[in-house]
Amino acid sequence: MKTAVRKNTPDAGGARSRLERARRLRLAPAAALFLLALTLAPASFAQHRFQREYPTRQNIRIQIINRSGKVEVEAWDKNSVRVTATMDSSSTKMSPEVNGDGVTIDVRRDNREDVGDVNFLVRVPAGSTVDISTMTGNLTVRNVRGQMVRAHVTSEGDIELTGIRAQTVMAENTVGNILFDAELLRGGTYVLNSTQGDIQLHISAEAGFRLMAVAPRTRDIELNGFAQMGQFEFINEKRKVVGKVGDGAASLSTTNGRGSISIMPR
Repeated sequence: MKTAVRKNTPDAGGARSRLERARRLRLAPAAALFLLALTLAPASFAQHRFQREYPTRQNIRIQIINRSGKVEVEAWDKNSVRVTATMDSSSTKMSPEVNGDGVTIDVRRDNREDVGDVNFLVRVPAGSTVDISTMTGNLTVRNVRGQMVRAHVTSEGDIELTGIRAQTVMAENTVGNILFDAELLRGGTYVLNSTQGDIQLHISAEAGFRLMAVAPRTRDIELNGFAQMGQFEFINEKRKVVGKVGDGAASLSTTNGRGSISIMPR
């Protein structure tokens, strides 16, 4: 009598278990990447956007008073002001005031509490007067040719003013660099002050101006190409420089408490 030989066959339950484990192993990397994306992305998902465009005339005034965040103002060839803002918080209020004189945005007035960064990109007619300020953040103004440009950072942030042609320019920060690239106009007044940072001034070589530059701590004042173009006097062991270039028709004053001052022709 023959004895039947029983073949060993895999248990059906065990096979399903092994398949399930293999599937989980294949899915694990994708799940990990998804969780990582959720961890890294909340800041971008949380941002909110505001955009409006207001018809204006050429010579209008734009004023922005911010609490924290960068503000960029650029000239364009349209008779309108376009305000684009990205906000960290959905509770941020934005109530621009628009009239015949221009556009005013006051984030501090509209939001009594700190609502995080509000970052602006504002396009304005080239003939606009620009007055922007923030407590913390970088300020930039490009290619504006209105009556006045003012940029003020109460605490920390860089100021960049490039392609400027205005009768009055004032820039001031506490901690941060200042870059000023401009044409000085006859009878114009230009004041640039920082407590700690570097101040660079690129001025048209044909400009005539009276200069007062003060760096009380560092004595680091460089006149570069203007040293041979004007008459200057170094005072108080080079802490202060006064002098004149050309007809001295414009007034240029700059003070840096703990940083350098560099003035060069462009």
